[in-house]
Amino acid sequence: MLKALTRLATATAIVLVPFFPVALLADECPAERALYSLDTEEGRLELGFARAQNYASIASNLYLYLTTTQRTYWFTFSVSNGYGGMTLLPVTDPTRADAKPDGPQELIDLSSNDEAMHDVLRALRFYALDEDFTFWFEPPMSGEPAPAYIMVPEIGLALWYGAGDLTDDPDADRDPVPRGVFQPEVCLDTLPPPAWP
Repeated sequence: MLKALTRLATATAIVLVPFFPVALLADECPAERALYSLDTEEGRLELGFARAQNYASIASNLYLYLTTTQRTYWFTFSVSNGYGGMTLLPVTDPTRADAKPDGPQELIDLSSNDEAMHDVLRALRFYALDEDFTFWFEPPMSGEPAPAYIMVPEIGLALWYGAGDLTDDPDADRDPVPRGVFQPEVCLDTLPPPAWP
């Protein structure tokens, strides 16, 4: 009986250990220092945040970037009123010198009636979750705790059929990104200078 209890306690400890660092990071790491990753068959994907000098958008003072095996994509946050949730809006790299005067260029015309653009936006839903899988209603902000998990489950659809809509790279082609949960990898010690504007 004692051996059985010892095996059960050991198995439970082994199952719980991977979740401890996630909760610890979410509680102690500010969003702008949190670096997330997702391992895929194509290679490692990285997701993180970059501080804006002022505000990246009306919803958050952070940009989100996703680095795939091909390139880095940049986004601002949009939050709908009511039950709409959060959406990522693709922009050009806000750290480039050409973003200094007016900020990065928006890559999707939100006033467009083009149904293809609406399909892209539907594929860019953003979900931030606490360690107990409670969904956030607002995007992360600089200085506030980082989410325990991040999901952008349909971004692979947009990157496979329309990677060129999410970047100003003229060579952008199909970029394979599977569905998955981005988990914290590290809390960065140093940060680059804030992005524009």
